[in-house]
Amino acid sequence: MWALDLTTGEEQQLTFHDEKVALLRRSPVDDRLIYGIDRGGDERQQLWLLRPGDEPRPLTANAAVIHDFGAWSPDGAKIAYAANERDEAHFDVYVQDVATGIRQCVYQGSNLISVSGFRPDTAKLALLHDRGYGDMSLLVLDLANGEVSHVAGPANWQSVRWASNGESLLALTDLNSEFLRLCRVGDGYTVVYAADDRDVEAWSLSPDGTVLATVENDRGYGVLRVGPVEGERPIVSGLPSGVVTDLTWSPDSTMLAFSASSPTDPPGLWLWRDGAVRAAWQPEPGDFIDLELVEWQSFDGRRIPGWLALPANGKPPFPAIVWVHGGPVGQTRPNFRPDIQMLLSQGFAVLMPNVRGSSGYGRSYTKSDDAEKRLDSVTDLANGHAWLAAHPAIDAERIGIMGQSYGGFMVMSAITEHPGLWRAAVNYYGIADFSTLLATTGAWRRNHRAAEYGNGSELFARISPIHRVDHIRVPVLIAHGSRDPRVPVGESEQFVTALRERQMKVIYETFDYAGHGFIRPDDRQRIYRAVAEFFREHLRTPTSP
Repeated sequence: MWALDLTTGEEQQLTFHDEKVALLRRSPVDDRLIYGIDRGGDERQQLWLLRPGDEPRPLTANAAVIHDFGAWSPDGAKIAYAANERDEAHFDVYVQDVATGIRQCVYQGSNLISVSGFRPDTAKLALLHDRGYGDMSLLVLDLANGEVSHVAGPANWQSVRWASNGESLLALTDLNSEFLRLCRVGDGYTVVYAADDRDVEAWSLSPDGTVLATVENDRGYGVLRVGPVEGERPIVSGLPSGVVTDLTWSPDSTMLAFSASSPTDPPGLWLWRDGAVRAAWQPEPGDFIDLELVEWQSFDGRRIPGWLALPANGKPPFPAIVWVHGGPVGQTRPNFRPDIQMLLSQGFAVLMPNVRGSSGYGRSYTKSDDAEKRLDSVTDLANGHAWLAAHPAIDAERIGIMGQSYGGFMVMSAITEHPGLWRAAVNYYGIADFSTLLATTGAWRRNHRAAEYGNGSELFARISPIHRVDHIRVPVLIAHGSRDPRVPVGESEQFVTALRERQMKVIYETFDYAGHGFIRPDDRQRIYRAVAEFFREHLRTPTSP
């Protein structure tokens, strides 16, 4: 965690943990900071407090428990968070005095509960009950009597905050809508801002309540608007053509800080003031490759969007890799991706599809792969392969595939459902068998994942790629962290055992102090090197210096 002086440009490192900082929240009244860290990616996050000039001190101390930070109280005296201390599968809500550390359980929840914020008078808390995609409820907890009222839902809810008068809530929701809109919710709801055929994915209102900033998702591109709450809010120009995140107003309402990135611009810090933007901090520039927005037609006529990038060096036709995102509720965006730039630097073209089931294209698109339609998204990949193979810059005989998490499941399904299409495959911590996944994943995720994936033995037998491992005809590289609580390492071990029993070529890379992802620099260098060498060998590209 770092601080940046906006006047002098001086940078100061604030924390020195040997772990990833997972969240950062400033006190509403001073420069105290609360942040979170886990241990080796186990997701059992602890909360820490940093006062200016002091050493950090922990606010929570049970390393077996997830502490999901929610909010500071408006006076900065208390915090509210959710934790699964009582029962690993269920989150309760706690209010804790920051100075004394004394805490109180104010609500016993069921499954995934999160805290959105204190009402301005601190008498109530806004909560979210998340049962699965499209099935979230907005709740309000009365801290005086413990009563909980259901405000709205089921729907998707994001970025929920109290209005300044405490009489309503402002939130992003797709309640009665195909796309996320900024709405005011109380006895009923009214739309504050909606974008045509796009999600509104972020918003921030200036402290004086006069200026509204929003970000729209335009086919993946982030579109920032800033202007008066009532009236025209122009698009902010002069930013990298990519994504915009982390909208934060200065206390005096004069400046908006945010992060912006693109395929060719690593994330930087930007400031908006009086209609103009400037970069407050940017990484060193590099020679990176941009993405092209493309699409193809799938088996049922549906148009599937994706991103294509071609190497800057070498001559076509290029070998290619189809990279599949996780989720399945997720979206590949035009942000900065060092893993993609690594593949491009090695001479591989990259196609990143947003198959059906992806977010960012409306609720119907996201739900179009549910239950018995699960493998339709894998057929989208096969049609993406056909589109890519017909591209004049691509060698149709040298196309591989890779993905992570649910994308790893998609990779293994692609090479079992359509085994003749692919030349090689890389699977990062992917699902082998939905039955064993639901039995072994973190208890707090089990019901939530069952709501997404379904929960039927016949369905799971059909869609779980471990049951069709005999169809695999290509070499596979599998990588997994031993501390992964989401997709336990046993999922990869099933694949490795089955492939080795059949004398199929499989390389297995394990990471002892990693969770659901490879975060540490040494781990990233190791897996990038392994992937590059694997694809160079099996897509038969020249070895790069």
